[in-house]
Amino acid sequence: MAKKMIAVFFMCIVVMAALQFATANEEVDKYEAKFDAKYKSCYETCEKECLENGSGQTFCEVKCDEDCDEKEKADKLHIELH
Repeated sequence: MAKKMIAVFFMCIVVMAALQFATANEEVDKYEAKFDAKYKSCYETCEKECLENGSGQTFCEVKCDEDCDEKEKADKLHIELH
């Protein structure tokens, strides 16, 4: 009887952990979506301006990816870039 009670208790813990994990993933997805939108907007604007200035496609991709990634990380860490 005691083994069955322990098994039921253990299963309850597993179910609760799974529910908590699902809830945490939803919150992380919402948090990340905000930064994904900012990154995409930054990248598209940067790439358009870079290409209009006559730079090459590959150069603009690398430059804008690095610049926007830096801005995204600074925003997540609440650091002001100059």
